[in-house]
Amino acid sequence: MGLRRRGFIWTLIILEVSLIIGAGLYFLIHPDNHNNEGGLVLPTEFGTLEYDPALSLQETEIADDEDRSSVEQGGPYTVSPFLHVSIYRARNGDNLWSIAKKNDLDFYTILSINRLEKANRISIGQKLKIPNQRGILHTVFKGETLEDVALMYNVGIRKIIRVNRILDPNDIRSETDLFIPDARITDSFSKELLKKSGIPPQFDWPCRQTCRISSRFGYRKDPFTGQRAFHHGVDLAPGYGASVKASMGGLVTHAGWMGGYGKLVVIKHNNVYSTRYGHLSQILVKKGRYVAQGQNIGKVGNTGRSTGAHLHFEIRENGKPKNPLGFIHR
Repeated sequence: MGLRRRGFIWTLIILEVSLIIGAGLYFLIHPDNHNNEGGLVLPTEFGTLEYDPALSLQETEIADDEDRSSVEQGGPYTVSPFLHVSIYRARNGDNLWSIAKKNDLDFYTILSINRLEKANRISIGQKLKIPNQRGILHTVFKGETLEDVALMYNVGIRKIIRVNRILDPNDIRSETDLFIPDARITDSFSKELLKKSGIPPQFDWPCRQTCRISSRFGYRKDPFTGQRAFHHGVDLAPGYGASVKASMGGLVTHAGWMGGYGKLVVIKHNNVYSTRYGHLSQILVKKGRYVAQGQNIGKVGNTGRSTGAHLHFEIRENGKPKNPLGFIHR
């Protein structure tokens, strides 16, 4: 009887140990099934850290059991890193375009999350918020739902929930700020954002402010044909070889010869505005480079369809020429 009893007891012990080991292995393999059911996490404020440009931002850990290949909008396994915001201190020569490029972001991400009033004038040492992913900041309106926000920006609702760590999707209060990852930006949104950021009035003269305007924007007598023709910019005459500066910071999309413009530089400032600098004698920048406002980009010349040394300067909004004198005051 003693041997049977001891054998029975050992059998029970072995069974209990096996159950404990099995349960432990299950929890290790499926941690999120119990710790984070539904994929929702507790809400949190934007965190801030001092940013070292030599180090890249690290994404918050993503659960191993999520299907990383699934990126269907609104799907149950939408993969997105949680939002994390670091702090960048502006350096000499920085502008929003160059800062965005350094951090693998876009212009509107930086502009939106920082809510700058004078976005085109970044001072040395100025602190800027740098998120770990592209997107825009949206303030919830009264009566607006999470579904409304998702449809507005064409982004999966679960993606918004995960990135912002929303606990209760049905309790989104007005005036709440939500970061919308990979948001679709409309023309109306970009125009409103630019207006709030003070960008349209921030163009500067591309050469000396006191230089003579030799031809204005609008209809005029063409100097070659003598016929009435529309002049898409203003002609400035600071003298042959005078420095030409970027009227606003942005991306150089053309730097070379272009028909009647002669040697031409085109700078894209955002999805709305661009500037053109024609008849240059020398080009000092390359296509694909970001330039700061006031940076030398070329020298006044007489190339292309020109009757004398001058700078042909244009400001375009959505590709349409605008009167530069409406943006820059003498």
